[in-house]
Amino acid sequence: MNNKVTIKDVAKEAGVSVATVSYVINNRTDMRISDNTRKKVLQVINLLNYTPNQSAQALVTNRNRTIALYLTPNVSVLKRAEQMYLIDSLSAFLHQKGYDLIYLTDSHTEKYDNADAIIGYDISSKYFHQIGDRNFIPFLALDCMINDPLFYEVNSNYEQVSLKADAFFHNQAYTLLMLDTPNEEKKAYIRRIFPDVCYIKNVARLAEFAEKNVVLLDQTLYELLCASPIAKSNQLLYVPAISSQKFDVLFSCIEHALLRTPLEQHMILV
Repeated sequence: MNNKVTIKDVAKEAGVSVATVSYVINNRTDMRISDNTRKKVLQVINLLNYTPNQSAQALVTNRNRTIALYLTPNVSVLKRAEQMYLIDSLSAFLHQKGYDLIYLTDSHTEKYDNADAIIGYDISSKYFHQIGDRNFIPFLALDCMINDPLFYEVNSNYEQVSLKADAFFHNQAYTLLMLDTPNEEKKAYIRRIFPDVCYIKNVARLAEFAEKNVVLLDQTLYELLCASPIAKSNQLLYVPAISSQKFDVLFSCIEHALLRTPLEQHMILV
């Protein structure tokens, strides 16, 4: 019986249009739907035990409910650990939004049509444009600077991190420790803000910073330092580069990109 329930049945029972039910199901934030209407639709969905399948949603919204992800290949073990942390965190976040995450390797840089949008995470500007030139679906930059007004870029607000560090260390000297990045634009931007930056490629380098003030952005480095004996002698400030707040901003950008909303600001700092 449950299989016979359709989106039209839900709309009729709730006293709304099929489009409204679709907007509620797909969590469309760009449509003005009152809380009472949203709750009523959700109650009817629960009452009728209606479960929209992915193909039906795709027909209604013209979306695959899938986001593709590109990462930098051939990285250090530490960087790979951070990439896996990003994949786990982003996948869980998108799942709550009704999307699946597909990880594409560098061997799949040709045109890819099975996703609604593509994210390039911490990749070089050259690699970003190599992928972008072959695809015609929304492409967004996460934690990499492209300096191209055609694309949304979501990056950490490094100036805010600097202000937090100055206050935390009472204007004493400190070092920003980061995992290495292939994005030279981001490196140049960070150099203009932080007087002392060190890019970590292996665990051994961390010993050099015993009894020093350090700022960390990467979860992998933070966990390593916290587990290390030198953590007790460190003054340590951790400002996560991967956060739910950044994912919220990224998802908002994805939604705007899918709706082909003109970009008022392509660089967004979180």
